[in-house]
Amino acid sequence: MKRIFSTLLLFISIILINCKSPTSIDSYIEELAAEGDFNGNVLVVKNRVTLYENSFGFSDPSKKVSLTKDFRFGIGSVYKEFPAVSIMQLQEKGLLNVEDKIDKYLKDLPSWASKISIKNLLQYTSGLPKVEWEKYLGKNEKITEKKIKKDLQSIEELNFEPGEDYLYTNHSPQLLSKIVEKITKQTFTDYVTENLFIPFSLNTAVIPPEFPFVDKNLMAIPFNEANKEDSWNVALPGVMFAFTTNDLYQWIDNLHAYKIINKESMRFLSEEADFLGNIQAPLGFVEWKNNKIIEHSHHGENGNYELMLRRFYKDKDALTIIVQANQKHENVRDISDEIKSILKFH
Repeated sequence: MKRIFSTLLLFISIILINCKSPTSIDSYIEELAAEGDFNGNVLVVKNRVTLYENSFGFSDPSKKVSLTKDFRFGIGSVYKEFPAVSIMQLQEKGLLNVEDKIDKYLKDLPSWASKISIKNLLQYTSGLPKVEWEKYLGKNEKITEKKIKKDLQSIEELNFEPGEDYLYTNHSPQLLSKIVEKITKQTFTDYVTENLFIPFSLNTAVIPPEFPFVDKNLMAIPFNEANKEDSWNVALPGVMFAFTTNDLYQWIDNLHAYKIINKESMRFLSEEADFLGNIQAPLGFVEWKNNKIIEHSHHGENGNYELMLRRFYKDKDALTIIVQANQKHENVRDISDEIKSILKFH
């Protein structure tokens, strides 16, 4: 009887310890929010069971509407996973090869297009310069697809020979999107909606064609610490992805289950260009061990939007941490690290 009682006591203790973790997460983030250091949504899932989900702060600078889990946030550079994954879907279908030069598909670019491969675009080794956002933002001028294309077509020489160096540029995912459009004869938004959103339960994900948003329903609006809404003016179809935390969870969960692309394609998109420095793979940072992913982390930001999307593995356990903000404090990575520490997932 004494042994049964001891076992029961141990079982209850384990339950209490497990229940304590989400409360600790809540206390930690509530303190950040109270100090004005976090305004956004958090989702933590372990082995497909939600451990923690909560919203802090407001949907826009008026502070009249509180955030809920149903609000969508811009995902910044994490959107770059979508052109990359789309390209790999098309390669798996035999519709392209990542070694193809981009002039095979895009005929309206200068002669340098004959030297750049799709792989160069994926790994940011094309030699193309950064997009000159400041040229337009400084004048409070609307950034349009037509203007970005004109800038691209005016490039006479690459910064370096393709494959010989690394330069992180938004021209890469935008050109990848155009290749997808050329092959599928669909807009990139339609392709992604039909092949990535609907089949994999990203039920509330949207790709607004412009900012400021025309339809602001359940859109978290980015604003700064002075409660001023972001003022950038952009009309770039197929670029400004906006997701809930659940949309992001569905994305990373299906991706890691190899339901969207196969394992070989995932490994390829995990590869970083072979150069020293702060190098990103198409999927951000992905670490493999014994032919299995042990970490996938991707940070995104755009104006006051900031996102940290992370998936960790330990033995048979999988932990997903998603931190979204519509008021940037450059702390979403730190928040995700602290959550991982609170859960003792090492």
